[in-house]
Amino acid sequence: MSEWRYDLFQTPVGWVALLASDKGLRRLSLKPTPQEAMEDLGPEMEGAAHLPSFTAQVQQCLERFMEGDTGALDGIELDLAGAPSFFAAAWVACRSIPPGETRSYAWLAAEAGSPRAVRAAGQAMARNPLALVIPCHRVIASNGDLRGYGAGGLGVKARLLALERDAVAARV
Repeated sequence: MSEWRYDLFQTPVGWVALLASDKGLRRLSLKPTPQEAMEDLGPEMEGAAHLPSFTAQVQQCLERFMEGDTGALDGIELDLAGAPSFFAAAWVACRSIPPGETRSYAWLAAEAGSPRAVRAAGQAMARNPLALVIPCHRVIASNGDLRGYGAGGLGVKARLLALERDAVAARV
């Protein structure tokens, strides 16, 4: 059996393709079409087995998130093996941003241990292999502007932030 397992499904904000190992979720691609989502999984996808039951828990977490359960993605185990150390630190820091809130790239660089590495923090978000689960949609420019979002564009980034803010406001 292949080391990698994958699945593909549609959400209200686009198509999600998942790639997982026994250690956890390796890649999550959020794209407008199923073809783009699958292509975005990259070369590790070669030889992967289509096994929806293996990723069913992640899909359920994503569905709960889309329904307003902003903490639904917190417990998903990740497989970050082979990631550059600064990127991994930035991704861990990004996961600490509370739902419905945003932080700057400068904040992210400082949290990842290199306050002057603002551009590297941007690159870490641009190369985020786990959109939504590593919530790079919560990272914005220091002036408050939304910046690039490879997982569907700025419209999707704005929708995700609004979804989270609405869910947090509904709990108050």
